[in-house]
Amino acid sequence: MWGSDPALREVQRNQQMRQQQQDALQLRMQQYHRSAQTPPADAREQEVVRQLEIEQRQRQQELHYRQGIDVQPALPSDDEGTRRAKAQIEQQRAEQQGQQQLRRFDWELEQARKRNETTSETPDAERFLMLK
Repeated sequence: MWGSDPALREVQRNQQMRQQQQDALQLRMQQYHRSAQTPPADAREQEVVRQLEIEQRQRQQELHYRQGIDVQPALPSDDEGTRRAKAQIEQQRAEQQGQQQLRRFDWELEQARKRNETTSETPDAERFLMLK
């Protein structure tokens, strides 16, 4: 929800961009911390994790793009207080979406590592049959 005042719209756009930059930095830090804390066991796991991290960054960029285009314009009947309140609600919603996405990404990485542990413990013949 952008206000009708151009200066207010610019402030809101800057707030959204700053929040998205914080989300992106938090994702990179989360990925780095996870890799440093629990390094990949082998080259296969390293590749799986690397690919997952790339996909996560792309999905985060997609969310940020959608947040930018899903903004509702201010209604002419809304007074300035209503516009500000709606803008604040929109900003909080975007923050929540970003945090939920980061938690989901952390969970995905955990699951990918667990799957890799399971397949690396499986003998080659069984692993071949699982792939079919």
